Order: sequence, then structure tokens, then C-alpha cells
Amino acid sequence: MITPYRGKFHIEWYPVITGQVFEVNDLVIIDSNGYVTRAASTSAAPIGLIQEKITATDDKYATSAPVPVLIGDNDSEYLCDVGTGTGATGDVGEMVDLDATYDWSKIDLDASTYDIFLVTKFISTTQMVCKLMKKTGAAGAV
Repeated sequence: MITPYRGKFHIEWYPVITGQVFEVNDLVIIDSNGYVTRAASTSAAPIGLIQEKITATDDKYATSAPVPVLIGDNDSEYLCDVGTGTGATGDVGEMVDLDATYDWSKIDLDASTYDIFLVTKFISTTQMVCKLMKKTGAAGAV
């Protein structure tokens, strides 16, 4: 899981993609049509954490109603569970990706293709503190 750790955060509202389930704190992106959808390991520019659970039986599952997304400022940090790799103090300062197996909920300490997070603190072999690297431009306007 990825959760807010410290820093300044605020809520922004975006229309949600239809037909997708979400858990609170799933990492999300804005797709090319302007809808919030879960981030994948290949996502170039996640924006924040969805703050509403949506199940297949919820009304929002079939609509594109606005949902709250927790957005951190540039210095905000997130507590990130490790999916692949073993956390160590030597990981601090490294750029890492989302884990391909867990996508929107864990990091991969052994991958740095998309450089989604900057590791800022070692907590344990299974948890690290990271900054979400905000990206702009053609690959992902925020």
C-alpha cells in the first residue's frame, strides 16, 4: 500500500473512469480522456491517491462522477510497501518504479525505467518513504 507520510496534501476532484474498482489510497493517473484511473507499472505520471472506495455495486462504478484525489506538494512523502526487492539504507536516493505485480499499491526497488518515486528514507526491508516524482509534458501533464 502507498499512504501519505508527511508533507502538505490537498484534495482535488476528477471524473472517474467507469467500470473500475478502487480501494482508498490506490495510486491514480489522469488518462488521455481526462478520467482518473489506477496507475500501472508503466504509467508515466501518477498524480496522487484516490480517497474513495468504489466497488462493482457502487453507483460511481457505472458513472464518471467526480472522486476525491489526495495530491501532495513537491516535498510530500509517501510510505510505500515494497513489492519487489528488499529495502535497505542503500536504496535511499534511488529512483524506483511501481511494481508490475501490484501496480498501483507497491514499489519495485529493482526497477527504474519510469522513475515514479525517489526513495528518501529506509523504514524496514518491506517499507520505504518516497517522494512521488511529478512529471509534466507530453508523457504526462499534471
